[in-house]
Amino acid sequence: MRRGLFSLLVIATGLGRVAARAKAPPSVSSSRKARWQEPTLSAAAPKKRWQEQMLFRERMIAGSAARGVAQTVLHPIDVARTRLQAKGVAMSWTARTFIKGISPQFVLALPAGAIQFAAYEASKDLKCVPEIVCGAIGALAASVIRVPQEVLKQRVQADIYPNALQGARTLLSTEGPKGFYKGYLATISRDVPWNALTFAFMAQAKKLFTKFNGRSPGVEENLMLGALSGMTAAVIMTPIDVVKTRLMTGAASGGIIETLNAIVADEGALTLMKGVVPRCAFLAPMAAITLALYESFAKQLVAKRLAVPVADL
Repeated sequence: MRRGLFSLLVIATGLGRVAARAKAPPSVSSSRKARWQEPTLSAAAPKKRWQEQMLFRERMIAGSAARGVAQTVLHPIDVARTRLQAKGVAMSWTARTFIKGISPQFVLALPAGAIQFAAYEASKDLKCVPEIVCGAIGALAASVIRVPQEVLKQRVQADIYPNALQGARTLLSTEGPKGFYKGYLATISRDVPWNALTFAFMAQAKKLFTKFNGRSPGVEENLMLGALSGMTAAVIMTPIDVVKTRLMTGAASGGIIETLNAIVADEGALTLMKGVVPRCAFLAPMAAITLALYESFAKQLVAKRLAVPVADL
């Protein structure tokens, strides 16, 4: 009997201790452990955007490829625009006409695109620079290549030179290296605002698309948004484009304001919108193809390096 009572007391004491431990507050060591583990559960770093993971060389490769493809594909429309805007040049609708100046168009589009998008993305990395300014910086950096490209290309397109190689030799012998930068101010006065406006319009369009659809735009949507952005900016900048063409082809002398005033006085204000249709037909798909291809190429390069599917970026 005594042994039975003693066993019952031992069991009851053990159960009491277990209940007491269950009701007792956590120990100092366990609370410290909990406090130490809490931050690790909530400290997951936010996922980086694919743009922030791009390397410098990837920006240059994607920009180069996107610009090269876009400008080459749309070259025939660019020929029509130049010949319509150039003074005293008749438009000839032959296959040979539409490939005039294609060599400087393609060859120089590659470094121009690489420099433009590398400068654009570098500006965006600063975080404090607005989108419109980033677009302007990219265009300004690319102007080092873009202006010689335009001079050679447009003079071949306007039948001033038979080909780009002969044109380069003539320029060097008659005007020197500075000849490649004739109309520089007019070109950047057109290209820098157009790029700035296009990138700004595109950024806002993508934000609105995401807001109303609850997802980021795909390749097809980027093409459409890019076309609308580029076309709107092209219409705004057409008068400066006419002035630039006159200066580069030698049909005008002086500066931007003098040429602008001369065109209005001699040919009427509507002349400043000459070539607006082929210009929009060139720059709307130009912006669409360049921006959409740049994003597509860049994502593929980043995904390949990180060994992840493109859809995960």
